[in-house]
Amino acid sequence: MSKLVENDVLNGLNQDNLDIYFFKTIDSTNVFAKKTQLKKPFLIVLAEQQTAGKGRHGKTWHSPESGNIYLSIKYQARSMVPALSLIIGLLIAEALDDASGQKINAQLKWPNDVLLENKKICGILIESEMQQENLELTIGIGINYSIPKKESWWGDLGNLRDILPREKLINTILKKIIAYKEHSYSDWQQAWENRCMHQNLEINIRTNSHTQIVGIFRGVDNEGKMLLETINGTQAISSGECSITGLY
Repeated sequence: MSKLVENDVLNGLNQDNLDIYFFKTIDSTNVFAKKTQLKKPFLIVLAEQQTAGKGRHGKTWHSPESGNIYLSIKYQARSMVPALSLIIGLLIAEALDDASGQKINAQLKWPNDVLLENKKICGILIESEMQQENLELTIGIGINYSIPKKESWWGDLGNLRDILPREKLINTILKKIIAYKEHSYSDWQQAWENRCMHQNLEINIRTNSHTQIVGIFRGVDNEGKMLLETINGTQAISSGECSITGLY
């Protein structure tokens, strides 16, 4: 495993707008970003290893020093965009395609899983908090290049290092997130649906009350809720209410 080359990570970025931290080992890039004062428009944290990596719903994100990407980016926003986690997943999928010269066709599983060959390769954790009157968003991104132990649904990019070096992928992701923050993404829903692995297919979902629902996935609304066509009509369901089962 080679150490990240800082100059390659930052190539073409306006460093006057960035506070950048590179670590060999840290407890959590998100924790560090959240407790570090935002002095420039963007704060970026990268590490080769996390000892207490965080996933969604309080889960641990396994973060060995094996050449993966552990990245957090923090910035201020006027308000919380309800569909932000879906948009970030879309931006990462686009970055995978762009950085590889369109040799990768990354797909999405609702709400924000990024997939390669039907295997999850990326995790996203978005945290927000008010600092005085300002909303600060911290976006944590973990991307697998090499994971010694993994569940059956996990994949990695290990065989693609030659066409997709970590530095190039990180650089592309940063550029896309910064561009999104500055310019928004007006047609993200269509772009997201075009990459969805289960668009217009029958899926099974399990609600938080352990109820099973079967329906046709018809896309997402402007808040990122799934539109599920059932025998009782089309329902808009949030990611906090259910999960899709049986796709991996």
